[in-house]
Amino acid sequence: MALPRILTLLVVQLYGASLALKPVVLVPGALASQIEAKLNKKTSPHWYCSKKSDWFTLWLSIEYILGPALNCWADNFKLEFEDGTFRNTDGVQTRVPGFGESRTLDYSDNHGLLSYYKPLVDALLKVDGAVEDVTVRSAPFDYRYSAPSDVNTKFQNRLKGLIEETVQKNGGKKVVLISHSLGGPTTSTFLHSMTQEWRDSNIDSWISISGVFGGALKVVKAMVSHGVMDELPNIISDRFVHRRVARTIQGNYFMLPIRPVYTGSDVLVRTPNRNYTVDNMDQMFVDMGVTKGPEMLGTVSNSSYVGDPGVPVHCFNGKDIKTTSSYYYTKQKDFPDEIPADVWGDGDGTVPDRSLKVCHGWKSTRSIQEYSGEKLGEHDKILDNPDFIQQIVDIVNDVKTTCTDKCASVDNRTFDL
Repeated sequence: MALPRILTLLVVQLYGASLALKPVVLVPGALASQIEAKLNKKTSPHWYCSKKSDWFTLWLSIEYILGPALNCWADNFKLEFEDGTFRNTDGVQTRVPGFGESRTLDYSDNHGLLSYYKPLVDALLKVDGAVEDVTVRSAPFDYRYSAPSDVNTKFQNRLKGLIEETVQKNGGKKVVLISHSLGGPTTSTFLHSMTQEWRDSNIDSWISISGVFGGALKVVKAMVSHGVMDELPNIISDRFVHRRVARTIQGNYFMLPIRPVYTGSDVLVRTPNRNYTVDNMDQMFVDMGVTKGPEMLGTVSNSSYVGDPGVPVHCFNGKDIKTTSSYYYTKQKDFPDEIPADVWGDGDGTVPDRSLKVCHGWKSTRSIQEYSGEKLGEHDKILDNPDFIQQIVDIVNDVKTTCTDKCASVDNRTFDL
């Protein structure tokens, strides 16, 4: 370690970082945390799939989800469901690397091709007083599991410890939590499990970006017909293999539309024989032939907390972007294997506006920033938006922010959950 860095760390430990700078903990969305695996399997789906290995990147190594290798990936990535519990496939051990480090979430893949939090982390580490792995820290997690699984409970315990450690390392200054996408309901559920005394002692504020608070219709499509890589042609990455895996992932059930954001009158999937809503989603899985679907869905029932989190919140999201609000089939025989048609509404291109705007209604919400159009507000592109990044830096650096598109005060809430 270079001498200047050692001196900087000593100053932080003795006196804390700069008086204004607030420490940050980043919570990612689905598919953003890298997952490593180690194999010791008795069987494999194909002769070319390894049964034994040292640690390697299971997600995301792009070459591993293309062509024949996809079948090997699917067998290692999918979850098993027995006796009401999700678990890894026999012989597959997994871990999430880089917990607590600054740069863990720079990219979604292991080759540095798919930028994720990198532009934001670059900007945060340029703030006076910022120290890598001290003032900016990452909390990646295995998004295949959700609350209330044992795996997710262990993550929440680690997150609690990381926040407390970060407060201590920064001279007692409270943490700014930053979440994106699935990180929104994950963070909300975590905060709900903490006492108000703990929140008051450790959390300065929470910045929610593109939060999937009420669920996303894209997840419905992934489980009905398409899998998770819907932008790739079948010849490159078979959507039916992805769909088979998607139906085993607890985190996907966690991100399905929920009450009270959706009601029984909101059709999610329409077919000639039956309409599916939040009230009969279990029947949808039965009709798709996913026999364990209703039980798997039941594991996440009432596990996502969408009420007021009890900490100051800043909500960021996109708007005015064509986003799926429901799907429909004109021919019953096409359900569920064919790709359904979209009914379009407003949102950020991935998450419908009603789901994004849950945080608009909280009493603890201090500001709302909405970016119009795909270039600035799309679900993932918002993370590259220079104005958005500056807004975050200003919040962390305790600078009064000025909204440049639309900024709503607490008096402009649309509903309160």
